[in-house]
Amino acid sequence: MVRYATFDREQVLDKAMVVFWRQGYSASSIQDLVDATGLSRSSLYAAFGDKRGLFLAAVDRYVETSSRTRVQALRVGTDPLASIRRFFDNLVAFSVGEGRRLGCLLTNEAVELAPSDADLERRFRANLAEVETAFAEALGRAQRAGEIGAARDLRALARMLTNSVQGMRVMARAGVEEPVLRDIVNETLAALP
Repeated sequence: MVRYATFDREQVLDKAMVVFWRQGYSASSIQDLVDATGLSRSSLYAAFGDKRGLFLAAVDRYVETSSRTRVQALRVGTDPLASIRRFFDNLVAFSVGEGRRLGCLLTNEAVELAPSDADLERRFRANLAEVETAFAEALGRAQRAGEIGAARDLRALARMLTNSVQGMRVMARAGVEEPVLRDIVNETLAALP
């Protein structure tokens, strides 16, 4: 009788996610993933098919635990502009703190792989759309409260904010310091009203 290894799938994905996030897909070997997760090669292959299957599952886990959590913060609170400010403040804090020089897993890998990987490109575009929509909703609430001019194109503003997020994540990965990121946040948000 075949005996299957049992493991905490989310914990394995979290560990694999960190490997891919730090090293990138191409530089992450199966041995790196075995070492990080504590699973054998055969268990990794049995559970995820191959390195790419593990990578896509780790990307999905990243979206679920990191990106969606940040986006959800835009949907709460009674002051939508304060929620947007908090979103960016938290992004800067993460980028110079525990996430120092990591950037965004999706953005990092989209640059590396999306042109040749339709599954990753689809995930990246879906995540961008989710972030943009959350910004547009918050901006809509701010506009209805009279905090943003009625003539402003909310979708265009949401795209600008989404682009700022992506740019800041790339800059943080490149080692740009906190004061520079704070300047970007301040000038980006000053363009809203």
